Amino acid sequence: RLDMSSRANLRECTLDELRAIAGGEASSGYTECGPVALDSNGSRSATASWHTRGHAVNFQPVSVFPEPGLITWNDDATVMIERAPSGAYVEEWRLVSGSRDTLSVTHAEGTITYRAGSVAVFVRDRAMPIPRLARLDELLDEYADDRSMIEALLDCEFSVAEVNDGKWIIMASTLPWREGKVLDVDMA
Repeated sequence: RLDMSSRANLRECTLDELRAIAGGEASSGYTECGPVALDSNGSRSATASWHTRGHAVNFQPVSVFPEPGLITWNDDATVMIERAPSGAYVEEWRLVSGSRDTLSVTHAEGTITYRAGSVAVFVRDRAMPIPRLARLDELLDEYADDRSMIEALLDCEFSVAEVNDGKWIIMASTLPWREGKVLDVDMA
């Protein structure tokens, strides 16, 4: 994505930068896995469906890949491969060191913080509802003449933080200027 390190908020972004932010993907919710199957090579797999609509926060109002995922994983469960049945995508997920602890979830003033060990994800939904279900780039085109609406559509935060020298430092975020900053929520 574009370098937005000189920005402090959505108001300071150019339209091109806002379009780059609109291309992001993030959601919270829960995953439901079917039975684990064992193939002739001894590999385990399961079919996973994600439930986000009505259950959590979605950065994109509409998922680009709404189909279930076919999940396989290695023996120590540090690498998981997700494949779309249609062949539309393959994703490789790696366990972040220090994140095997029990998940804790904290709700506070319109935010949710998920924490497992030394990794946390901070989620803050938009203050306004999405006017209709569509991808953000489509909504930005629709509201091209309404800068305040564009900013409201993109004002949704997913920030991933890790502990560094006793502080929670944001490593990745849907709001790029937050990266490198201290996560300012209670992680107790």
